Amino acid sequence: MAVCLLMLLVSPFHAQSAAWGFVAVALPSTLFAARLALGSKTPMGGTFVFLAGEFLKVGATIAIMFVASQVDPNIVWWSLILTAVVTLKSYFLAFFLR
Repeated sequence: MAVCLLMLLVSPFHAQSAAWGFVAVALPSTLFAARLALGSKTPMGGTFVFLAGEFLKVGATIAIMFVASQVDPNIVWWSLILTAVVTLKSYFLAFFLR
């Protein structure tokens, strides 16, 4: 979210594109984590839930980026991709710092 605020210093178009990048990563990841928290009764079922969830998470991220390109004609791709990468890295950092 901090990247979105920093992009606001550049232009509103950059900030809006950064918000799309944040939503494209944060929303599917949150839903995936919620599904994993529910768990599964069997180890094999847990493996399937994880793999299917990862597949759906990546698909949802791509779908949200596609929707962003269709809805917002002024999208700035480098801003969207940069924010998506920073959001992914923040999850990685939070995992190791907890």
